Amino acid sequence: MSAAEDHDLADVQFFEIPGMRQLTTEQNAGAACVWCADPLAPGTGVNLRAGIGWAPYSCLACYPIRTAVVSTYRDLYRHWTSCPPCGDAALVGDRLCAEATFGQAALLRARTAAGKGRPVCVSCHEPITEQELNDGTFAPLVWMGYSSPHRGFVHTGACMWTH
Repeated sequence: MSAAEDHDLADVQFFEIPGMRQLTTEQNAGAACVWCADPLAPGTGVNLRAGIGWAPYSCLACYPIRTAVVSTYRDLYRHWTSCPPCGDAALVGDRLCAEATFGQAALLRARTAAGKGRPVCVSCHEPITEQELNDGTFAPLVWMGYSSPHRGFVHTGACMWTH
């Protein structure tokens, strides 16, 4: 694996693998995919290397889908936090720049492919509406929890001021 793939694997491990208690015995043992629960023959699939005594695996179909969710979120967040026009637009509720809008669309496609629901604003706890998705008036948000970082979304404009 390349360094980029190692980084994606670490993010997939941290952000995408369901907790052990949410998985079946077969999924925890690596005999079934952690996402679709399809059985895996020994030596097939992607070893998610989650920890000692825990051997979750992904099937070859689910892994690139989950990696796409992680990488498109990370790319959008990196862009948004380093693009002054996006920062200004977000504060007043305007559409982000063209590059960010492209990134938002890629992220939404990846989330849809992974079967994830509509993003929810971490500030007002309301789903980001279809119109807001089309208008690009939402942004990625990473904040530090008690013991780990959390990823989410926030409406641009008023919700940005409260978070």
